[in-house]
Amino acid sequence: MKKTIYSILIAVLAVSALWSCSNFDDMAKNPYALDEPVAPAEGFIHPIMFKTQYNLISIFRNNTIMLMQYGVSINSESASRVIDNYAVPEGTVDDVWTALYPQLGNAMAMYNKAVKENNGPAQAISLILQSFLITHITDTYGDVPFTEAGRFAVSDNLGNYTTAYDTQKSIYCKVVCMLEDANSLLSAWQQSDDPDKPKIASVCDLVFGGDLDLWRRFGNSLYARVLMRIAMKVVEEDNGILTLGDDKYGSIGVQSKLGELYACWKDNAGKYPQMNSRDQRPMVHFSAQNEVENTPFYSWTGGNWHSVGACDMMVRQMLDYTESVDNQNITVYKYKASTAGGHAEDPRYDCFWRKAFGMPPHLMSDVRARFVNEHVSSAGNSQIGRLPNGDVASGITAKVYNLKNADYYPMMQYSELAFIYAEAGARGWIPVIADILEYQDLLKKGVRESILEWNPYVTETSNEVTSYLDWVLNGKKWSGSKWSAGNALEAILTEKWIASYFMGIESWCDYRRTGYPLLKTNGPAAANDQILPTRMRYPSDEQYRNAVTYKEALDRWLGGENNLQTDVWWASTAESYQNRLKGRQ
Repeated sequence: MKKTIYSILIAVLAVSALWSCSNFDDMAKNPYALDEPVAPAEGFIHPIMFKTQYNLISIFRNNTIMLMQYGVSINSESASRVIDNYAVPEGTVDDVWTALYPQLGNAMAMYNKAVKENNGPAQAISLILQSFLITHITDTYGDVPFTEAGRFAVSDNLGNYTTAYDTQKSIYCKVVCMLEDANSLLSAWQQSDDPDKPKIASVCDLVFGGDLDLWRRFGNSLYARVLMRIAMKVVEEDNGILTLGDDKYGSIGVQSKLGELYACWKDNAGKYPQMNSRDQRPMVHFSAQNEVENTPFYSWTGGNWHSVGACDMMVRQMLDYTESVDNQNITVYKYKASTAGGHAEDPRYDCFWRKAFGMPPHLMSDVRARFVNEHVSSAGNSQIGRLPNGDVASGITAKVYNLKNADYYPMMQYSELAFIYAEAGARGWIPVIADILEYQDLLKKGVRESILEWNPYVTETSNEVTSYLDWVLNGKKWSGSKWSAGNALEAILTEKWIASYFMGIESWCDYRRTGYPLLKTNGPAAANDQILPTRMRYPSDEQYRNAVTYKEALDRWLGGENNLQTDVWWASTAESYQNRLKGRQ
């Protein structure tokens, strides 16, 4: 953890160097003070958001895309150590840790600065950013340092520095309180008629332009995600009551709080305003013209970018296909044009992949090489889907299809809220939407909004959109059956999996939480006892940099082994386990 703290301090200095908002006199007074960074609180916002999103899209492309069967590695030389075979390389496990802890440190420093400045809005934004960051970190590893994560112990022997690991449940309790506080701070600011109340300069906030209403909506949308993340576990463990251990908030009923948030979302009014359109998403800007704003993939060669091919799981969900078995006894799903009664094509597919042919995961190295070599066109070109690189169907060129160098990437999609509430309705947690027609409408809204978030060439009434929605409800798509109350959760969460494409680790979290989508995990080369990893291992250097508390964490909940198979707190439910087990049957 000592290395993480050093990274936090370096990152704070970097924010100071980037500052261009206000208070130049303060900067001149003390440009080197680490405990009181030069930048005003608002100066932290864009560097944190940009670097966080920069790392999350990289983590998706390098990890989640293969872990969650969107894509597979087509590099047979490294097939023994690839994510889609669950043989996670040691250099991969610390990606989230090393990428997001420095930004968490920046968000903590921002909060302290905002308190000194008596800047309520900046405090609220910091709390939202801290919540976003720490949930990604704990969702990846489980119990992690949080309460003490930003503290620097001054000692003659820095080797004695230790940082305690908080339990995941306690972290989520703190996050709930932080998001409640953020909402209250922004509500008080909006209701204040003080002409001198603090504002956020647009130059410091390139995502929302200093619009605090949009920040409040983002924070409360994140709150809905947080509550859904823990709801199944809290319902199973404590009848839905989460005791926060906080004098101010006491405890909450997770289901009733989700119902309260839903009412505010549906009516676009009330105590918890949330994103109410695609235009209100947090979209982080990138630029191919400015080196410091390039995507992490900007300088990648075509070979590196296209070293991941489409997985047959995604192709089968999004496109019509025929099924056959090849001469190596591998099931092959061949794309075909839709016919009457067939599988309507998903309008998002061309935004995600070029070429409509998928490859199975969990292949041995020699089989992987043969599969790649055999599935080529008559012209000798691979038929396996590749990530788009600015070239789109019908000669149209649009940045939205250029995943490698897009102008914007969302930190959270608006469509996610529809899926969250559809699931809550299907589970009976929100009585007003517990009828199938109610949560069916939410499912349709989630799919429709996701399509429109990705594809600018269709509208709500386009034939491509209406045909796909009809297939979702009337095709035998859900374990061989049409949409019904009995398979509603499979349908909602599988469609949410598609909608979570390029969204960091979100789909991996949903899979561990619910067991959906139903993924086959027992292929011939599947490592980790054919278990899709339930967490990432702690970085290897924690065992000697933070030896005491690291061992305490391992002994407390991991049985002494830093493994890939122990469920994090919120994923350890009977329903999730049974659904995930289906992938090995």
